[in-house]
Amino acid sequence: MHLLRQAVRSDGSRIGDVIPITQVCSPAHLIPNFGKEAHPCLTHKNSYNVLGEFWLNKYWSKEFYFALSSYPGRT
Repeated sequence: MHLLRQAVRSDGSRIGDVIPITQVCSPAHLIPNFGKEAHPCLTHKNSYNVLGEFWLNKYWSKEFYFALSSYPGRT
């Protein structure tokens, strides 16, 4: 799986914006990267706001897997 890190500015604020639905090609399955121990304040509602690293599950669908995988014959 690929590790994704949230981009931050030099002052520590997060970089991000709302993406128009017309520009979304495919949903992605993100899994929070808790590290060795999960932070005690995490819940299923705030984990995407508190954490800054996520695993991208490329095995979520066959199409997603082939789009992110390298295999012989592909350039």
